[in-house]
Amino acid sequence: MPESPNPPFDPHPWFRGGHAQTIAGRYVGPRPPAIPARAEVVELPDGDRLVALDSTPPSWRAGDPAAVLLHGLASHAEAPYVGRMARRLLDLGARVVRMNLRGAGAGFGLARGIYHAGRTEDVRAVVDRLADSAAGSPIAVVGFSLGANLALKLAAEASRPPYPGARPDCVVAANPPIDLSACCRVMRLPSNRLYDRSFARWLRAEARRLHARFPELGPAGVERVRSVYDFDDLYTAPRNGFDGAEDYYRRNSAGPLAAEIAIPGLVVHAADDPFIPASAFDAVRFPANVLFELLPAGGHLGYIARRPWLGDRRWLETRLAAWLAERWGRRDQGGRIPFARTSPDARLFEER
Repeated sequence: MPESPNPPFDPHPWFRGGHAQTIAGRYVGPRPPAIPARAEVVELPDGDRLVALDSTPPSWRAGDPAAVLLHGLASHAEAPYVGRMARRLLDLGARVVRMNLRGAGAGFGLARGIYHAGRTEDVRAVVDRLADSAAGSPIAVVGFSLGANLALKLAAEASRPPYPGARPDCVVAANPPIDLSACCRVMRLPSNRLYDRSFARWLRAEARRLHARFPELGPAGVERVRSVYDFDDLYTAPRNGFDGAEDYYRRNSAGPLAAEIAIPGLVVHAADDPFIPASAFDAVRFPANVLFELLPAGGHLGYIARRPWLGDRRWLETRLAAWLAERWGRRDQGGRIPFARTSPDARLFEER
């Protein structure tokens, strides 16, 4: 028989509230097993390079589904949540390319530039490279957090003719910071101070590491950075041709572009996300071809459920992959979605 409809997210009683879900989602549970992948260096038009991890099931052939996965801020292609999503899609027989955004992960030292929330030309380069070796394959772009803003922005740009690249088949976005300015205002609230300071500390260290790797860039100039907003105002914006943080946010937030998206899509967000206020979506007009699911709970990329769904308590990755399974028609002869039935987290959060 076909699988039951998608169950609503019911948070695990150990992790009630957005902060608990966010922290547990990041730090609790085993790392997923390593996924075999071929590391590929992707040349970018300005001379920088990045690294993408390409995993191809033995049965995959050109014409079968494929996906490009985009991580969030202060992350990389081998982050656990990216790995869990990749594992789900590989179960469906899809080819999966996990992209390290410019300068991130294994790509550090290959780029003098940095990634940011609107640098869709880098994503386009990876999608184009995949399309060249996957003739006829529907390609999904799947983004998490900052990567979700990138995915939605790219989907809008790809809907405008003429578009100078391979058009994705669909877009999937989890917890997108769809109004970057609003998100930074929320990040500076007292309740989010620890997150803001943690991100700022990481961003300062990465900027200094980059400038040590490329001394010709000069001083990093991040001594006064105490928040994500400071970093964007003093470093991200001037290094990328924007007139301060607010100009960067205005020109790169995906929210105002959402109505232009012409391809099918799914956007999932939680109302208790500590970083991205649900009110940021009030002014967003998603077209009928984009399904927007605003859940009461889940935190920021948390979504640890009371009960396993299709063998996993990590509700988010299962929901995104289930939507793609429907999009790609990847049910088996019994009408089931062919996911592996047990994940490393399946028993970890059992109630005693």
